[in-house]
Amino acid sequence: MSNRFLKSLLPLCLAFFVASCELIVLKDSTPQKHVIPSDQNSPQGVVYVFKAEIDSANVQGAMKVMASDDERPLLAIEKLDLQDEIARLGRMMTKKALTRMQIDTLSPVRQRLKAEFGYLKEFTFVTVRIDSLWYISKVVE
Repeated sequence: MSNRFLKSLLPLCLAFFVASCELIVLKDSTPQKHVIPSDQNSPQGVVYVFKAEIDSANVQGAMKVMASDDERPLLAIEKLDLQDEIARLGRMMTKKALTRMQIDTLSPVRQRLKAEFGYLKEFTFVTVRIDSLWYISKVVE
């Protein structure tokens, strides 16, 4: 009797096991990383462009993504005045990973980004949109 009971129980257990496997869905527990392209099409992207130019020791390239507070490209004399300041800021953030970024929308054409470099140094970037491209208008420690 017990032999016949075990023979009938085995297919039932097998069917239950197969059915339970279909009910349990295993998901990947790692969060999806959101990749931000390094270009001037977004406020975050322009900060990445600035950081890449600074890491390459290209202060002139970093100045190309800078604009004035009144939403116009910088004049040559303004770039000359900012060159030493950008070089100084670059020395503080060169070769440090961008570890955190917090975005605050000020208006449809202005955003403030608080960026942390190497878990230690925090900078605030004020970005402005001119036509369809984003520029950095101010960098504050």
